[in-house]
Amino acid sequence: MNKDILIENKDNILDIRFNRPESRNAITREMFESLLTVLEKCKEDHELRAIFLSGEGDAFSAGGDVKDMASKEDTSSLEEKTNSLRRIMGVSELLYTLPIPTISIINGAAAGAGFAISLACDMRIATENAKFVTAFSKIAFSGDFGGSYFLTKIIGSAKARELFYLSEAIDGKKANDLGIVNSLVNSTEIDDYTKNLKNKFRNLAPI
Repeated sequence: MNKDILIENKDNILDIRFNRPESRNAITREMFESLLTVLEKCKEDHELRAIFLSGEGDAFSAGGDVKDMASKEDTSSLEEKTNSLRRIMGVSELLYTLPIPTISIINGAAAGAGFAISLACDMRIATENAKFVTAFSKIAFSGDFGGSYFLTKIIGSAKARELFYLSEAIDGKKANDLGIVNSLVNSTEIDDYTKNLKNKFRNLAPI
């Protein structure tokens, strides 16, 4: 497994943690591929009660690692590039469609694809240190990884358009007020809160 993603299954709760704190957990192509592999296997694991997604250090994820993508020569055709992008965006589709509850724990920045991936989860728990930004308009990209779809479903079209067009960062409290996150938890209490939430999922009916 990719060392940049930490995977732990403890008593049928799967922890997936982005492990590149030095780059604010920016996601490389290899990390996306590892995520796809893990989530695909989850479809066949009927013992799992929940999947928790988080980031090491002081960020959830700064999104796709643009430097990593730019550093690799790509001679593939437009069709091949399109198919490749569609493949890795399957991460969001799996998080959204898996018959297992998915929960993202957001302790810092969630930007671009990182924000979109958190939106694909069934629940989002944030601390006061969380920062959310769509970011795509700042680099002349359209929103990918399902971000515009999920955000529109969660907060409505008008506000979602505003966040995508203007790409302004919002903090955990604002995200909570808008209904983007399910709970806003003090950063000093987030570990205990997450532990208790995991126990609740362990004790629920398996289906």
